[in-house]
Amino acid sequence: MPTATTQQSVPSDELLTVSDLAVILKCKESSIYNLTRRRGRARYDNPVPVLRLPMGLRFRKSSILAWLESQEGRG
Repeated sequence: MPTATTQQSVPSDELLTVSDLAVILKCKESSIYNLTRRRGRARYDNPVPVLRLPMGLRFRKSSILAWLESQEGRG
């Protein structure tokens, strides 16, 4: 089980909310919801990685950064 020290030393593994991700991607929150909807995810070869938790959608920062890098070559 990770300790508080471990979590602080790996800032890229923090969990982001829809609002946090919208700020990072510089888009509207509604765009994030559209990207994560099951119907919307089917449109993409490499959909945005999402955690569906009881308190809402969350995104692991490290997964989002890796996803962004994989999107750079697509166009």
